[in-house]
Amino acid sequence: MPRIVVALLLGSLFGACAYPYNVGVKVADGSTVALMPGQSASLADGLLRYVRVSNDSRCKPDVQCVWAGDAVIELHWMPTRGTARNLSLHLNSQAGPSTAKLETRTVTFTHLARPQPQASLRIDLSSTP
Repeated sequence: MPRIVVALLLGSLFGACAYPYNVGVKVADGSTVALMPGQSASLADGLLRYVRVSNDSRCKPDVQCVWAGDAVIELHWMPTRGTARNLSLHLNSQAGPSTAKLETRTVTFTHLARPQPQASLRIDLSSTP
């Protein structure tokens, strides 16, 4: 194996150990970000990590259903100040909350792609402190 390849592999390995979480995609207020499980959104006051889809009971494409179903994603909020916490957001707001408050911002779960579990999250400044 050429030395350059070995050096790149070792650099990647040690770099991964130094940063247990990815630094995240920078997200501006008032925008939507699409994340895959394990990816993070970097906000002005913290890091929002998309952990996983914990439930997906949505109607399959091209199938007629009585109820549209729901999808639930798990998020982990790591504020720059304060305590980290886990969040569960629903795609169907009749089944549970689709929005959560993150310090000075709100996050809203707006879409879950198929077949990949890419989630779309809208980030907005909160209207109330």
